[in-house]
Amino acid sequence: MNMSLFEGKEPTEVVTADDIKELTGIKAADFQFVDVDDPDKALDELLEKWINRVASHIFVRLDRKISEDDGEYLAIQDVLIRSVANIVSIAQQQRTSPVIQIDNFAINILNTSEALKHLDNELKPFLRYRKSSKSGWVSVFSSLEEYEDE
Repeated sequence: MNMSLFEGKEPTEVVTADDIKELTGIKAADFQFVDVDDPDKALDELLEKWINRVASHIFVRLDRKISEDDGEYLAIQDVLIRSVANIVSIAQQQRTSPVIQIDNFAINILNTSEALKHLDNELKPFLRYRKSSKSGWVSVFSSLEEYEDE
């Protein structure tokens, strides 16, 4: 079962590492990668990993795929970009901590819960009704005419 958020595309095709770099202004040198031959490639791989993980969080909350034809496509793309940018920001802040340094080990233990706690609120307008919950969109039939018994 393909659990990709975007119909027919991988999340890293919809939001790229370059999109995140453009928004945040980060460079490979900002992360001080150790023991890597190509820091730029290492940064791209890290950002793609974060893009896929955040897209998974969004997919689980929405419980559906987003098509390019959906009116909310760009909005969901924006939520994904901003959420990954939040993770980048937290990673850069933690870099200065004496406890956590940004290298391969520290990147793997980065706690993303702070950066993702806003998702439930941001995704509320895009939820659809599910049988197991009482939240989301519900279709309601309403008639302004009085009911007449036959």
